[in-house]
Amino acid sequence: MNTNFLLNQNITVYAPASVGNIGPGFDTLGMAVTGMGDTLTGILESRTGPDQITAITGAWTELPTDPRLNTATVAARILIDRAKGDPDLKISVSIKKGVPGSGLGSSAASAVAGAHLAQELLGCPFREEDLLEAAAEAESAVSGGYFLDNVSASLLGGITVSNSRIRRSFRFGGLSGLHLLFLIPKFLLKTSEARKVLPSSVPLQNAIGALSNTAGLLAATHGQDPDLFCRMLADPLIQPYREPLIPHFQDLRKQALESGARAFVISGAGSTMLAVTDSQSDASRLYASLEEYVRVNSLPVLIRPSTIDNEGVRRVSSPDI
Repeated sequence: MNTNFLLNQNITVYAPASVGNIGPGFDTLGMAVTGMGDTLTGILESRTGPDQITAITGAWTELPTDPRLNTATVAARILIDRAKGDPDLKISVSIKKGVPGSGLGSSAASAVAGAHLAQELLGCPFREEDLLEAAAEAESAVSGGYFLDNVSASLLGGITVSNSRIRRSFRFGGLSGLHLLFLIPKFLLKTSEARKVLPSSVPLQNAIGALSNTAGLLAATHGQDPDLFCRMLADPLIQPYREPLIPHFQDLRKQALESGARAFVISGAGSTMLAVTDSQSDASRLYASLEEYVRVNSLPVLIRPSTIDNEGVRRVSSPDI
């Protein structure tokens, strides 16, 4: 493999947070979002020791500083090893976490950022699918389970479609005019725990409804129709089993829908929730209403407005973006 290593040069990359499933598209659809993401700054050196994580800031929970256990450095190391370079190389990374709570693809953002950082430092020798595979492998190695919905969205931007069974993913498109409002509890819900409540079989009508709505989301994206997107966002298949795991879900859903939300779904496996509208005025009213509701009821929930991130992972000039 031809390489053009950038030794002893600091490079910074940014990978956006993402929504897995996007309502009904269980383990299939992904969506990158603005305003939240992970920033990695790293340097490649001739090896004088093991890979290193020099700092982690902004994390909501304790994260491993052992580079063998963090998705960022695991993904970077996979690509460095595949480059088969000479001399033997070491990567040192600082991680600025900007993905709050759970249900926003935090580990996926780190994995994608790590893969892209290695790609930049190695002189860009890899294909897009190589980065996707490295990020997915890093997530699988650290947390278990090979899933592509979050890593594909964070890598490619916009709305993505993936099939983890055949390990393929592609960017379907972007969508303007959609206003997202995330409700992020200070309660972390592990994906493994959220999967435990899912039944081995589901009612046929629920499966049909989820399939129909998933197709509708793709039709809305293709046709640039945010109104249709909002109408197709409901998840009759998985969400009913996961709602009880999230404190105050029904109360927040009721408040959101009464305040202008067109749809209200779980983001990924939760505990983060997502309210959506295609109206800017409704988005402003919705934000004010939910902020007041959370304050008056002393709920440990962070409210974050957002839109779709159409860029995906990218190199940036500074850690402060």
